Amino acid sequence: MPLFHFNSYSGDLILPDLEGEDLPDEAAARDVALSSARETLIEAVKSHNKVPDRIPVTDSRGREVLTVVLADLLRTSE
Repeated sequence: MPLFHFNSYSGDLILPDLEGEDLPDEAAARDVALSSARETLIEAVKSHNKVPDRIPVTDSRGREVLTVVLADLLRTSE
């Protein structure tokens, strides 16, 4: 199974995911990233902490395969 890393970026601050997670494919990695982003938003609101800007997901070679922008999760369609 491929290894994916879910790093967090807040401006210039990078919080690397050193362990990563073995997942079957990029679609599964996207699901995990979205779930993680939602949980991060909830916890940031509860604790009055700064919300990360984005969560880029990289593969085991360090190649970015997708990015979840947390502000996009707050937008609603009308």
